[in-house]
Amino acid sequence: MEPPAKKLSITYSLADQSFAHTKSIGILNVSVGLLRALARRTERLTVLSNHSLEESFIPPAGVTVEQHDRAADRGLGRIWWDQFGAYAAARRTGNDWLFLPKGFASFSRRCPARLVTFVHDVMQDHYDRNYPDAVPSFEAAYFRAGFHASLRQSEIIITPSEFTLNEVNRVAGEKGWPVPRLICCGEGFDRAAAPPVAERRDIIVLTSQFPHKLTHLAVEFLERWCRENPFGENIHWIGSLPKDLELPAGVNWQRHAILPEAEFRGLMARARVVLSFSDYEGFGRPPVEAALAGACPVYSSIPTTREVMGDCGCSFDNTSYESFSAALHRALEIDRGQLLAWAKVLSARHDWNVVADRVIAALAAATEPSHS
Repeated sequence: MEPPAKKLSITYSLADQSFAHTKSIGILNVSVGLLRALARRTERLTVLSNHSLEESFIPPAGVTVEQHDRAADRGLGRIWWDQFGAYAAARRTGNDWLFLPKGFASFSRRCPARLVTFVHDVMQDHYDRNYPDAVPSFEAAYFRAGFHASLRQSEIIITPSEFTLNEVNRVAGEKGWPVPRLICCGEGFDRAAAPPVAERRDIIVLTSQFPHKLTHLAVEFLERWCRENPFGENIHWIGSLPKDLELPAGVNWQRHAILPEAEFRGLMARARVVLSFSDYEGFGRPPVEAALAGACPVYSSIPTTREVMGDCGCSFDNTSYESFSAALHRALEIDRGQLLAWAKVLSARHDWNVVADRVIAALAAATEPSHS
């Protein structure tokens, strides 16, 4: 006679994330989106959170939420949580699994529960190879050690793409470490209804101070494109800029720092095209988000975006201005019917319910008692 299946009990550590301090809105959105889907599927779930996330996650009945505001601090409060606080809280819950959605384990102690991490990318390895001086040495060493601890301690590593799964395999192989069980579960999206607008006209360019986002290249390509193709509508540059970069003066180039969600969605609702440059991603959410918001995504053709987007949107080669120009011209001609078809394809491909089912299946398979 087979023993009964054991019910899942999970501690989900979200406490170290906040909109105010995050360096990656994408990772925060993934962490919250996956939590919402898991909360509907898990028999026993304890969420380690902080008060800044109360509007982002409203727990359903049966879910326990603990508030740990110190975890969202910068500096020592955050380090203490990473190295000791999350594990101590997980031990107190008594749950079988600790889920770290940011993917970085403590390198100071062993996990007191069975550990599952969501490894979004191997960005620090990419920076070590391509931008060795871009990140302060202490910060680089800290996140490198946290990623390596995840490789050594995790029973299961979840990845958002097959590309990232292969990258984790590669890094573990180079270190000569055993590879944990790797599961590609993807990412999902919450498709909010876009507010009605008379006509979409503007271009949005997503920027970042981080070098892999290629903001210098975006300025170079778009400045040349505007000289060759006078564009009378607004071009919104949203996000941080590298310290050595200033946008050229232009009456229709508007700079925005980080925006509240409502303001960002308002600009997206008026955008005809959204430009996203990058030379490395673990998943690459902006092109999908643009398509779901009703704008045509124009994005760098790199392995992950090709995997995630398939034939949707307009991609370009980072090494070719001509490729970029052709992609942008093509995007400006895309009709609403094509955009709706792309949104339908991407919604079906990247569904939080499907992602959560894959995660639950992986944990359940590992949790099932062995047959006698």
